[in-house]
Order: sequence, then structure tokens, then C-alpha cells
Amino acid sequence: MNCFYYDEELNVYHTLIEAVQSNRTVWFYYHDDVFRNVDWKVEPLLSLDELYRIRAQQLRDKYPYILLCYSGGNDSTNMLETFYYNNIHIDEILVVGAVSQDPNKKTDINHNGDLYCNAFPLLNKLNLPKTKITFVDYTEFFRDGSLDQFSLIKQYGHEWTRHIGSFFSVHNLFWHDLKRFVGANNEKETGVLFGADKVRVEYANGKAFTRFSNLSFSDYGNRYHDQNFHRVNFYTDADPEAIEIVKKQAHVFNKVLRQAETLNLPSPDRNEILYRLRNPLVFQSEKSKFTILSARDTFMINKSDSEIYKLYTEGANIVRKNISLDRKSNIFTRSYWLE
Repeated sequence: MNCFYYDEELNVYHTLIEAVQSNRTVWFYYHDDVFRNVDWKVEPLLSLDELYRIRAQQLRDKYPYILLCYSGGNDSTNMLETFYYNNIHIDEILVVGAVSQDPNKKTDINHNGDLYCNAFPLLNKLNLPKTKITFVDYTEFFRDGSLDQFSLIKQYGHEWTRHIGSFFSVHNLFWHDLKRFVGANNEKETGVLFGADKVRVEYANGKAFTRFSNLSFSDYGNRYHDQNFHRVNFYTDADPEAIEIVKKQAHVFNKVLRQAETLNLPSPDRNEILYRLRNPLVFQSEKSKFTILSARDTFMINKSDSEIYKLYTEGANIVRKNISLDRKSNIFTRSYWLE
């Protein structure tokens, strides 16, 4: 699947910057050809836990090799637990961070608190001797004189931010070339599993609908296929099993939101409603506030004399000319009505 944008005249924009520059109403394309034919008003009968299990088994059956990307957050922890507690084998678990840039393991600089407090302890607890555990500190690839190993840098130079997707921070360069860095010797058809953002529920004219944001699906390098590597969104994909998940999530969360409104209660936490983690998170890193610099890449601030900092600032300047920095650059899909 290729992520792109389009307007009411069906003009296509291949980059976020092009879409933002348009003076027309623009939508994000995300499996529109499939989702527009789904009856979103029908809630699946099976429970979320059962739908998660079915999805995990479907992916296990589909791909000879499963590479699960684990961040230590709610979405990926639920994905990991689904495989583990249903005895569905994972070939490899990938954990990525900038831990060498932190002064110690008790800090959340560079967004690593989820790794220290959640990911590493849970992997030790689960004890997976038949699963390869891979940890990569992506900053080791940013040494001076080595930046042309990133395909976007080699092809586009300082204009790499035009093609990186919805987030412009440098760790996305690593994710764009994931096959090169972690799968060079893997020739099996590989499902690279992401716990892409869970469903959202919104209201218009008193009726509930769901839609998808570009931020969750054109991030992490904006590359869905690279040779035998295929990015898979566990919860929100066009596979029938994933469609059942997102429909069920939407209806479950809508019911809770309606009840909270009736009882004048605070808005519920989506994670608590949609996931029943057996290993609740101990810590949660704050979300990145801007698309221009991720919390994961805070180390950039202290690298002003490096080649990667120069390349980053040149690319960021292109973004600044086109995108407001006081907000995230959400562009949504068409709406799908639940009621």
C-alpha cells in the first residue's frame, strides 16, 4: 500500500508538504477502496480479545517470518501479549531506541523511558528462548561520513524531509531502511508488525464516526514494502481480520463514550477500554508534540556540530516553510459512520 493524499477533484499529492500547500480540501488515502465498502454500523459479535487472537494467528499463517516491533507502549504491548498468551510464535522482536544518548537508564530523555521501564523488563519476564530479541540503537548509524548509507539521503540529499512521511525527525531515516539494517540476511517473506494507533471515535450532528489520521500510517519512514519486508498494521489494516478489530474497537469505545456523557463522567482512557493488559505499563513517555522533532530524537539538540544535525536542520527548514510548527500536521481520511 502507498500512502498519499487527494482532493475533491481527485488530484493526487504524493507528499505531506504537497498536500498542505494545496488550497483545496484534502484527504488522506488509507485503504479507501476497501473501507468504503465496509458496513461500519454492524458491531462484530466476537470479543476484542478473540479478535486479537484471530488476527495474530492470521498473520502467523500468512508470513513465514514475523518481526514484531515493540516499543513498550500500550499498542505494541497488547500485540506482544496476544501472541505470547495464545502460544503463537514470534520469530523476532525488535526494540529500537537512542539509549546511548541518555546520561543514565532512569531518564526519559530521547523517549526511552518506555524501554527501560516496560519493554526490557517484560521481555526478561516472558523469557522467549525461541524468539530472537534484537535491540538497535539507531544513533550509531549517524556517525559523520556515513549518512549516505540512508537511501533517502543518497537520493534526495537535504530534501529528504519531502519524502519521509508525516514525521520529519531523523529516526525515521532508520525505519525507512529497516530491511538494510536488521534484515540484510533474512530472505523470508517477513511481516513487520506495528501496533499502529488504535481507533478514534468522533461525533457530528449527534452521530458517531471513525476516521484515520496520516500521522499513524505514514510515519516510521513511510515505507510499506522493501524487498521481502512488508509493513503490517496489526489493528488497522485492510485484511478482513483487522477490519473486524477496528470495527469492534470503534463500537466498544463509542458505547463507553456515550455512557460517560450520559453520566457526566470524564472521558475514558482508550487504552483501558480497548486493551486488558496482563502486564500493565509501569511508565508512559509523553507523546511528541510536534512533527518536526520527535521526543525520540532529543539528542539532536546537543549535536549542533555534527553532519546529521546540519542535514536535519536543512531538511527541517524545508518543512518550516510549508507547515505550521505549533501543531501536528493531521490530515484525515474520509469519515466512516458507526450510527
